[in-house]
Amino acid sequence: MTTTTTTATTTTTTTRSLPALFAAAGLLMAAGGQLHPRGSGTTTDEHLASMFVSPTWVVAHLASLAGIAVAVAALVRARRTGVFGPHVDAWLPVPIVGWSIAALELVPHVLAAAEHHDHVSGGPTPVLDLHTALQVLATPALGLTGAGLAIAVARAAGTAPAWVLGAIGAVGGIAYAAAGPLIALTDDVSFSPLFAAQAGLAVWLVGTAVRLAARTRVPA
Repeated sequence: MTTTTTTATTTTTTTRSLPALFAAAGLLMAAGGQLHPRGSGTTTDEHLASMFVSPTWVVAHLASLAGIAVAVAALVRARRTGVFGPHVDAWLPVPIVGWSIAALELVPHVLAAAEHHDHVSGGPTPVLDLHTALQVLATPALGLTGAGLAIAVARAAGTAPAWVLGAIGAVGGIAYAAAGPLIALTDDVSFSPLFAAQAGLAVWLVGTAVRLAARTRVPA
């Protein structure tokens, strides 16, 4: 009896901590997006060079990295508690892997600014090269799995707020997913505003936190 009660209490506590995790993840990702420097120039190299010298480059990407890492922790915990239901639980490993890839990519992303001098002078930039290569995979990994998750949660919940949040998350995720590959394929910096669409996923995270905090026995 004691073991059963302890397990139930632990599960309840874990479930109640989920809104805080989702909210923290969304707010950190939103902060990272707002702090991200705005580039200038007509080529990708010029665009990156202008951002590398910004004092907010490191803090913006560290905030985004922290937000994505917290989001992964929230998704892992959500799957363990089954808070979204069995249909979403079956889908959760996909965004967990996708968002983990995006978090790993942000490590060379942050460090790439240290190669600013070599970048503008035509020297070797192995970290920057790694970042640009990984980004082609990382943005779709985050954006598409985030969009799919937002729709899956909305379908499971079947409520108007969940569908509104799902639409915001899906549109933001799909637009963000396209940013990395499009710039890599075209070298056209006019696609760079698509990175800001990550805000849609941040909104979904915070909105989901509010729904989880407000609900009682209504499925999320």
